[in-house]
Amino acid sequence: MIDPSSENEKVVQKIFCFPKKMNQCVKLFASLYLKDTRIKPQYLIFISGIGNSDGISQKDLNELVPFDKSYVSTVVRELIELGFVYNDSSGKVHCLRLTDFGRDIHAMSSMMFDLLDKTMFDVLTDEEKRALEQIMQKLNNRADEIIGEYSQKIS
Repeated sequence: MIDPSSENEKVVQKIFCFPKKMNQCVKLFASLYLKDTRIKPQYLIFISGIGNSDGISQKDLNELVPFDKSYVSTVVRELIELGFVYNDSSGKVHCLRLTDFGRDIHAMSSMMFDLLDKTMFDVLTDEEKRALEQIMQKLNNRADEIIGEYSQKIS
């Protein structure tokens, strides 16, 4: 007989390990694409987020990327200094947009992400991809619920 707690531990372990392995895959692909540039791999998620949401505020970008507020601020400042992004607003509210050079990088990163998607998920059928997307959405929603619930208990 299979011990259910053992099966649950295996699932939880896979859930915790997958992001690390996925991150390694992204870094490998980014290293291939960026080897002859001054672009850091972590810039791509920011450029992608800004490119897909033209005029995004820094606060909204912070919700989109998996980094803390301080790191987001640092990277946005670096992207502006490098000429990839500009702040199309005044005061403390950022309205971030890509420059022409930033749009070129966005197009390149989109191709890289497409290749990563095809390479990583080619082992899944279309039905499995849809199921995975639904499962990930449910887990994401549940994580939001837990974060909201437990954050209130800590405050």
